[in-house]
Amino acid sequence: MSSQLDGEDAPGQWNVAQRHLTSCDTCRRWYDDAAAITRRARMTLVRDGVDVTEVVLAELAAGPRRHRWWGLRALR
Repeated sequence: MSSQLDGEDAPGQWNVAQRHLTSCDTCRRWYDDAAAITRRARMTLVRDGVDVTEVVLAELAAGPRRHRWWGLRALR
């Protein structure tokens, strides 16, 4: 079903999925929720974000640390 939402379903598979969705409330709810999320993701405008490349590369270059996530706290 998720492949159908992504436009990747193989011919005939969607018919089988639709038959299942008519008889399974749990899967129907999942599909409806997934379809709504997919629509929202496709329709949401992408905004310019903060470029954190240098911070991440510096952390990686520093090597492993016991509490590395503390160094990335500035990204929040």
